[in-house]
Amino acid sequence: MARSRFVVPDVVRLPLSDGDWIDVKKELNAGEQRRVFTNLVKTMQAGEKPELNPEQVGKTKILEYVVGWSFRDGADKPVPFSATALDNVDPDTYAEIMQAVDAHDEAADKARTERKNAPSTPTISEVTSPLLVS
Repeated sequence: MARSRFVVPDVVRLPLSDGDWIDVKKELNAGEQRRVFTNLVKTMQAGEKPELNPEQVGKTKILEYVVGWSFRDGADKPVPFSATALDNVDPDTYAEIMQAVDAHDEAADKARTERKNAPSTPTISEVTSPLLVS
């Protein structure tokens, strides 16, 4: 069976401190990976290093990976994950989220590399008729 060249959408729950968690995509597809980069770059000229938007460093990856979290507001109501909600968390929580997403991204990248480098099973067909030697 040939390998699928499409990312299967799947979600993984990553634990955070104090019993909280974030739900993240198991891996990003090509479009999501491109958005991480393009939303991070402020300007880019051929032959030069891209100028990054410092406000977006780390944030673009979080926004592409995270699909939910366990956070609640002061009235104990669930706060849906969004860019605005992410901007409103305290700096330590933001750093914890970024660290968890970075570690998850590195693990996903390693798994992708291992899949790519794994030897494929060659298809061997049996000989249907022996060679005749005279």
